[in-house]
Amino acid sequence: MQRKAVHPRPAVRESRCEGSRKALGGHSFFRQAALQVCLAPARAKRMDDPTHFRNLLLTLSDAFSREPRAGGQLAAQSLKSADVSGYRRIASSEDPSALLGDAAGLPSALPLVEQVMQCKTQLDWTCWEGEGLDTMISQRLFTTELLGPDGHIPAEDLRVGLLVSEPWTDYPVSSHSGEETYLVLSGVAEWVVGDTGYIKHRPGDFVHHPAWAPHGRRTMNDPFLGAWRWSGDLNLSTFSVK
Repeated sequence: MQRKAVHPRPAVRESRCEGSRKALGGHSFFRQAALQVCLAPARAKRMDDPTHFRNLLLTLSDAFSREPRAGGQLAAQSLKSADVSGYRRIASSEDPSALLGDAAGLPSALPLVEQVMQCKTQLDWTCWEGEGLDTMISQRLFTTELLGPDGHIPAEDLRVGLLVSEPWTDYPVSSHSGEETYLVLSGVAEWVVGDTGYIKHRPGDFVHHPAWAPHGRRTMNDPFLGAWRWSGDLNLSTFSVK
């Protein structure tokens, strides 16, 4: 059963993604990625100093190396060998800096979160959208792809990124063709995968979604920050809410 956000924002805020979607007659951003409707103004491709970005990729590589699945090992290897000279700006419509700061300030945040903050100006974010996902929920979720077909560093065989969520956000049960694992970096979230019922996951936990497995997540008092990786079928348009 689809659940709604416990506490939606008091005022509806139309993001640039939402405005662009209206202009296209309601089509999902991901289905219209080729049109680049949510691109920020052109910015320089080259990073003045890639040190922080490289360190973030290496630390994530070490983290995903502890996941025993083949997809986790692929993510670890790809992050470790990523060529940061190929860095590029990507589609961006949002600036969740304040929310990131709140997540980074939680006592339970992993040390890795500090590296996210050190390179936050090099990360481009967009609201997470998909077939059947309510706009009020979409506007509470922000994601960036570090490595992948649409990522800061191009890659064709996987996606690796970050997602930050506002408190009291009930992300409904959904599924997609890609196999996915989340690593909780900050905040506590309750997850349901298949028929497990909701289970609390804390920083340092891995949460795995097999391909097409129904899964959902809800946050409580605190924001949530997680790293995610996709492998297998990388087609984002297969996402749909149950």
